[in-house]
Amino acid sequence: MVKFSFFAFIFLFVIASCAPKKGVLRSPDPRAGTAGQVKDGDSPSKTVTEVTPEEVKVVGKKNYENQIALVLPFQLDKVGTDSLGADDIKRSSLALDFYQGFQLGLDELAKSGTNFTLNILDSRDNVSQNQTLARSEDVQNASIIIGPVYPTEIKTFGSNLTDKNILQVNPLAASMPSEFNLPNLVSLTPSIRSHTRAIAGQVAKAYEPGDVVIIYNTSDADNRQFINGMQSEIKRLDVNANIITVSTIEQLNEKLVIAGTNIIVTGTTNKFQINALLNNLDSKSSEGLNTFKLFGHPLWSKFDFSANQNFANYSPVISSESILKKSSSPVRALDELYRSTYGVSPSDHSYKGYDAARYFGKLIAKYGDDYAAHVVDENYSGIFSSYKFSKNNVYGYVNESVSFLQFRNGSFQLR
Repeated sequence: MVKFSFFAFIFLFVIASCAPKKGVLRSPDPRAGTAGQVKDGDSPSKTVTEVTPEEVKVVGKKNYENQIALVLPFQLDKVGTDSLGADDIKRSSLALDFYQGFQLGLDELAKSGTNFTLNILDSRDNVSQNQTLARSEDVQNASIIIGPVYPTEIKTFGSNLTDKNILQVNPLAASMPSEFNLPNLVSLTPSIRSHTRAIAGQVAKAYEPGDVVIIYNTSDADNRQFINGMQSEIKRLDVNANIITVSTIEQLNEKLVIAGTNIIVTGTTNKFQINALLNNLDSKSSEGLNTFKLFGHPLWSKFDFSANQNFANYSPVISSESILKKSSSPVRALDELYRSTYGVSPSDHSYKGYDAARYFGKLIAKYGDDYAAHVVDENYSGIFSSYKFSKNNVYGYVNESVSFLQFRNGSFQLR
């Protein structure tokens, strides 16, 4: 059974009633067995769903087992009391999507007999609010904290958390964990360093004697982050790899080989730089002397490469945090359940919430209070996310699990 204690519950009802034609952002169905309280900031709690006297007593004692504090930026303090606008829904959409996916994940675990108490708290994307929440009773009694989601919130909340033995999960931010220096922080989204190491591994695997690895180092910030440490990591994996770094197309052309494959690695997300590189590869390929294999930045998955008809010829590979296969049976089943429950299709944030609930819920159910000691031992492959954690005593648990996408049939697809 899953018990809910949260002030956002009433917000979901308000949204549902204000936009019935769109059928968006509906609250959980009280008839489905969820019961609890609504908390609105620091105001007194009030019951909005039917609960038994025994449940009321349990709420008062704060002795629910497996308590989960879900700290998300609903920003209810900015919602007008007399009306609800599109801006209000847009502002809270990230939090609502993640929460709704998280709830469905816990619901599934509850069916197998695992009890959870879910306390949902509004971080408001506000520093002082995060300071207050970090010291609140709901957080101090939690077995685990999921959130907040924005970097400033994560840092403020974590630095004010009194019990450093409680794991705090960073569910969405892709920031480098070293930016926070919180030893109890679990970062779910692989950082750019994880992507760099992953691509370096693919390059080293693809490399053969006679090939050349050309790192095309442009000046944009995304490239600098991605390329940083790339050469040393490839060398660590293959000490014999022939690696050259260039910063211009002219330099790149000077280093091309004819006998082997030219493995081009770049992290640029500047469309002008990408087009210049691809036009050059097209020109060289048309001469019939050079063979290319291309490795790029994770953000390339969001770009439209349809204008370059030869793009697929370079077997472009990028890394990705997602393992989502929309056509798979588990994804289709979750999509159907999500739409029937909330009236809308899930977003990526919904999938991430679902996976987070499934992973940490199972971890707590399996190991109880000792679950934190097993985070690095328990890997996970879910609907959208996969987890494989390493631990650093300074900045916590880092997810090193990434997948690889290759461009074919007009889009990047899982290899």
